[in-house]
Amino acid sequence: MLNIITALYIEAKEIIKHFSLKPDSSLFRNGYINLAVTGSGKINSAVSTAVVLQKDRYPSINFGIAGSNCYEINRGFFIYKIKDLCSQKEYYPDFFSEPSSEIICVDKTGDYYNLVDMESSGFFEAAYKFLNVEEIMLYKIVSDTPLKKPDEKEIPSLIKSHLTTIEKILDTLPKKEDFFKDIYTALSEAEKKMKLTKSQKEKLKQILTFYKIKEKNFPDFPVLKNKKEVQEFITSLIF
Repeated sequence: MLNIITALYIEAKEIIKHFSLKPDSSLFRNGYINLAVTGSGKINSAVSTAVVLQKDRYPSINFGIAGSNCYEINRGFFIYKIKDLCSQKEYYPDFFSEPSSEIICVDKTGDYYNLVDMESSGFFEAAYKFLNVEEIMLYKIVSDTPLKKPDEKEIPSLIKSHLTTIEKILDTLPKKEDFFKDIYTALSEAEKKMKLTKSQKEKLKQILTFYKIKEKNFPDFPVLKNKKEVQEFITSLIF
């Protein structure tokens, strides 16, 4: 599982679409991603990150846009150092690969640095309360420079061009087992050998689920066409 934290919905839009995330309370989810849109600013980022991690303590990435006075638009960077301009505190994420950069976190827009945003220090401080440092990631995509102001219409395409970064991170994480995968495989085999009614199929699914919980081998399915014989076989599986 991976938690993705974005500041703005416009940053999240292409992620939601690409990974088929569905609204669930205040998050967007599928079976392996939770995504939260926090609102701009380090306080919003910190509070929302803490709320997510209080329940779902999975590796987390702050994914979004940043300004730059030296990098070109659409360059993407993992962050190895965060400096909060207001507090002068520095933070050092331990999950990053090349290309990587430091970032300056500010309270208001206007000044430009190598990379600059308004959320990174808040995200890191909150995440570090729940996670090991190597589970905390930041990835920033340059969206604006002193010569080119941010254009909201361009942000979704910028995010879209870096979605492979999320896919690569997902590939490094332990995969969540699909508990019901072999149960549905067994049900499919049973349907090929027996004529199951809707209620019989549901009952057989419940029995197979119980078998798996008890770590008991699934039964062999005989070839049965008679409804009564099928019912007798299903009943015999109950223990």
